[in-house]
Amino acid sequence: MKIKQDKVLTAIVGSYPKPKYIYAKSGRKLLDNLGFSFNVKNKNLDRACQEAIQDQNEAGIDLVTDGEERRGHYVLYVLKGLEGIDFNNLKTISIRGGIYKRDVPVVRGKIRYKEPILVDDFQFTKKYAKNFAKIGLPGPSTVVDCIADDYYQNLEKLAFDYAQAIRYEVADLIKAGCQIIQFDDPVLLRYPDRAKKWGLKALEACFKGWEDQATFIVHICCGYPNKPLEKKGIKYKANQDYYADVLEWFSRSKLDAVSIEGAQSKLDLSVLPNIGKKAVMLGVLDVGENRVESVDELVNRGQEALRYLPANQLILAPDCGMLQLSRKSSKAKLKNMAEAVKELNK
Repeated sequence: MKIKQDKVLTAIVGSYPKPKYIYAKSGRKLLDNLGFSFNVKNKNLDRACQEAIQDQNEAGIDLVTDGEERRGHYVLYVLKGLEGIDFNNLKTISIRGGIYKRDVPVVRGKIRYKEPILVDDFQFTKKYAKNFAKIGLPGPSTVVDCIADDYYQNLEKLAFDYAQAIRYEVADLIKAGCQIIQFDDPVLLRYPDRAKKWGLKALEACFKGWEDQATFIVHICCGYPNKPLEKKGIKYKANQDYYADVLEWFSRSKLDAVSIEGAQSKLDLSVLPNIGKKAVMLGVLDVGENRVESVDELVNRGQEALRYLPANQLILAPDCGMLQLSRKSSKAKLKNMAEAVKELNK
């Protein structure tokens, strides 16, 4: 069932810092050569997930994830569980509008569902989370930007077949008791024309028939922080001005909430009413800097947001995943954010 919100809530978007002990022993190599998985034993991943959940519990976060500690890559970790994608023979493609080049898996046949992918991860999170356990899935528009296509030769068709396959995973999660499912689909903001034409429809197809069975969120940030590109003066983030139109489209969607970046980009919050009656998960923590935002800073930003949205439509969160931060900084940021929300809810 959907969660009922009657006050300002807190959440993390998905990932949390990864501890050193889950690095491979040789050269502290975090991921395999594709960035898909970790060369570690499950007990170490369990420990990492427990620590991530514990930090959120102690901070008082309402919507909790396992820190995605098991995921080498937030998209490819899930795609490995589907049929039709070749992870052995890679191709080099440009992603995010040509900003990056990556060796990626290739679609060789029709994408199909095989078996549950994230149910065990969700159940682990639910076991240890004091509040709501949230699970993340990659959104269709972002999936098609992360893989090479040698089968469909049509991004829209590829996106909808992915949506049909992942819909079974959504059903599995709901049957397991999951009440909050988030789709990470930042590419929707990078290509607004594509989002308007078929991106939003493909996203809704991921949970068609289950709309009333859980709370569905989509995360659309401007792009993960990249310090080397910033130093070179290279623009790599999506245009935050697109939020106005995208939020308006989502206001008429079957989604319940939209997660957006607001801290690093210093987003003008007057755009928030464009979401209509939906909730906004507003980024108030900069995930590119270890500097800890003070409680007063976060209260002020929350009060600014509440000038545009009622409390039952506002969730405070980091801009994106906290992967690049230290655990110490992340925990302090979350604690201050939760303290700020207590003040706001008074």
